[in-house]
Amino acid sequence: MFAKTRPFLILFLVFIIVGAWLLATYSKADLLLAVNGHYSPFGDAVMPWWTNWGDGGAHIAIIVLLIVYARRKLGKAAAIRWGWLAFLAFALPSLLSQVLKSEFFNKEPRPVTFFASTPDVLHHVPGVELWTYNSFPSGHTITAFSIALTLLYLLAPRRVWTWSVLLFVWACSVGYSRMYLAEHFFKDVYGGAIIGVLATLAALWIGERSLPRRWRKRAAGGGVAAGSAAVAGSSAAA
Repeated sequence: MFAKTRPFLILFLVFIIVGAWLLATYSKADLLLAVNGHYSPFGDAVMPWWTNWGDGGAHIAIIVLLIVYARRKLGKAAAIRWGWLAFLAFALPSLLSQVLKSEFFNKEPRPVTFFASTPDVLHHVPGVELWTYNSFPSGHTITAFSIALTLLYLLAPRRVWTWSVLLFVWACSVGYSRMYLAEHFFKDVYGGAIIGVLATLAALWIGERSLPRRWRKRAAGGGVAAGSAAVAGSSAAA
């Protein structure tokens, strides 16, 4: 498992270190305004759409596409394996996010509440509904990092560093959109990234070991040569 995701996790470790420094150096208000305060017509047009990549619906759509792709290219066993792993990588981080939001941080104010006495300092993109509480963690960021790590793990591209960078930047951009839209503070995005990565790694580990061995062997013997090698490597690394 870690052989495939190592480049992504290295980038993630750098993110953890830099993020910890930012949180220790600047206030949550300063960090938010550094993003939300730098807006543009282009950003206002793109970010409300871009942030939807972190929505649960996007994750479910990707699960379906993965199953369809695996069924057509690798066979039924691979489709079952991919579907099961992708489902767990969606369910576990999502469940953890909801528990944290509803049971532990349900009164955590979001930016619009935090800046209620000085609302003019926030840039509000027209048409975007701003939530008031349940700020930590950022569920969209959790979903984005979960999607990125799951795609990297299952598809196992040859240029793993290239795809790791692309998927990592994509996940970070979803987190960035949450701050741009004044929905979350940096600490919410930072925590969401950590939860998304750790929960997804746990989900993939649990998923691989919960599948009967015969299904893993069948999945490794898929139809397309390149795809078969990728799946076989996945089973060996897990």
